[in-house]
Amino acid sequence: MSLSDTFVSAVACLSDDADIVEAFVAETTAVLAAHYTHWELVLVDDGSTDATVALVARLLDRNAACRLLRLSRRFGEEIAIAAGLETAIGDYVVVVSPASDPPTAIPAMVERCRDGAGVVNGARRDRAGEPTLLRAGARGFYALANRIFHLDIPPDSTHFKVLSRQAVNAIIQVRDRNRFLRTLGSQIGFAAATFPYQTIARRQPPRRKSLRQALGLAVNILVTNSVQPLYVAARIGILLGVVNALFLLYVVAVYVLKADVAAGWTTVSALLATMFGMLSVLAAVGLWYLARLVEERSDRPLYFVLGEQTGAAPAPDSDRNVVADSEGRR
Repeated sequence: MSLSDTFVSAVACLSDDADIVEAFVAETTAVLAAHYTHWELVLVDDGSTDATVALVARLLDRNAACRLLRLSRRFGEEIAIAAGLETAIGDYVVVVSPASDPPTAIPAMVERCRDGAGVVNGARRDRAGEPTLLRAGARGFYALANRIFHLDIPPDSTHFKVLSRQAVNAIIQVRDRNRFLRTLGSQIGFAAATFPYQTIARRQPPRRKSLRQALGLAVNILVTNSVQPLYVAARIGILLGVVNALFLLYVVAVYVLKADVAAGWTTVSALLATMFGMLSVLAAVGLWYLARLVEERSDRPLYFVLGEQTGAAPAPDSDRNVVADSEGRR
């Protein structure tokens, strides 16, 4: 099989992945080397506390086309991916999760991107093994995000995706601290395609988000990427205002038409509870957005780099490997 001259970069976030990193690097480099003349694997360590960094350092001695970018502390997966995208130099950049994404799907996804899609979104074929409540919550989230909040997130999409160089350049211009790659892919406006794939379980048992973590992520995605919660709260406020106006007319009518009017303590208490409850909702939504604005206006770098290591061993076909040659141009 002839090799493609397309330069492909693979970016992977590592976070205490000592138990799977060797198998992941071996499989990913084998796939890239079998399909592309020019390629690189960028491993971003997001503050690992186990032996991940030491293991990767040894792997670099055998893989010239691999690089390790160490962040100074744990910034989170989204920021770590952003750091990897900024340092990747390929014509096409693949974001891959070491624990669940199959490297064998990379060539087919890259071809979809070369056919004209600026962004190819990986979407898991099923959510087998997840709790029923979590699966139901995921379906509800995607319906809410796409139909009500108009975020255009492919259902069951993951971080596994291929980005053209133009798409990467657009995404790295976004400096939002609360960023979500799944929404950025649609927000930049490039043509997108969905690539269904079967996830793998490189680690047993796999790490899964708790229901609380999943709920927090869903709320953050909706609040960060849409002002619709404000409109929803406003509509509820208007509706309750109309109801209260009708109730006021009812109270006036009772007072005028009836000679003996009860004190109405229960009704007044219910009315006050409704109004103060709505004011609490409005205040909570407003404060949430205010907190996001304060974070975004802090004007601090998204991340800090502790160090960077590059593979030292010669590549099998070093005269065709672009990683070493491109060091001076970065």
